[in-house]
Amino acid sequence: MKTATQLVAPEVTVPFVGPSSSPFDDPVEPSAGQIPLPFPGMTPVLPAPVERGDARVIRERAARFMQALVEVLSGERPLRQMAAWMAPDVYAQLTARLTVHARVPLRARSGRGARIVSVHVAMVHDEAAEIAGRMVHRGRSRAIAVRLELQTTHRGDQVWKCTALVWA
Repeated sequence: MKTATQLVAPEVTVPFVGPSSSPFDDPVEPSAGQIPLPFPGMTPVLPAPVERGDARVIRERAARFMQALVEVLSGERPLRQMAAWMAPDVYAQLTARLTVHARVPLRARSGRGARIVSVHVAMVHDEAAEIAGRMVHRGRSRAIAVRLELQTTHRGDQVWKCTALVWA
């Protein structure tokens, strides 16, 4: 690995542009591996998140779910409270991960527990939402992402269940 003083940037020469033309007039093609910005007249490469239906309801529900989840991850809330919100395989994954790390409740030690500070919802379709959030715990920020899917229970009720979970 090179240190910052060993890195050498190649020199870039900028061609002279006369007063009648502008370097921004010509269309710019992205290099290999680059994602172009959405310039006027160009369609974006990646689709923008779309909110379908009443996204306010899912955003509020997702924020409550994410707050409960970060409390479980930090050891402030018992894991069994999340069982009804999660698919069985995701619950088993979370149980295994927390068992390995053996989280100890921190409520007695710290005045402020883990909290979710931002939630971003992207509706994949009407029955699936992908949520990205940022949690803060003991002065450190961490990312967390979940996928919620609308599922029908054995009683015929529609409920949102977590079918995927990743945190770093």
